[in-house]
Amino acid sequence: MRRALATALPVVLALTLAPGAAGRERRTHLPPAAGPPLGRSLTVDESEWALRASKRTVAAGAIRIRVYNRGEDDHNLVIVDSGGAAHVVALKPGADGTLTPRLRPGTYTLFCSLQAGTPESHEDRGMKFTLQAR
Repeated sequence: MRRALATALPVVLALTLAPGAAGRERRTHLPPAAGPPLGRSLTVDESEWALRASKRTVAAGAIRIRVYNRGEDDHNLVIVDSGGAAHVVALKPGADGTLTPRLRPGTYTLFCSLQAGTPESHEDRGMKFTLQAR
């Protein structure tokens, strides 16, 4: 019995330690994690002197921007699309609306244009953000 165990033990150890033993392979490097897919929609909350976007990067192409005025004042949201057309939605307090621009890959600024050119400019007071289309 001892002799059988002595000859079987090296074979068992060799199979256990061999690469691919028991159908497994050990990786020394993991593949990079894939990021979440870029969406083609986002939401923007407006309030006095702030725009809060659900994301800062979207997939290029036709996108849907859902806008909510959570403030006490009238606001609007403006984006100029890839073709130079301005998309604007004006909102009373508590209202919501939708913009559907078509964006090529690039950087876009979304902003509230009310009181533009005055000391009370909503954009100058912080109602703007940059959106990346990829």
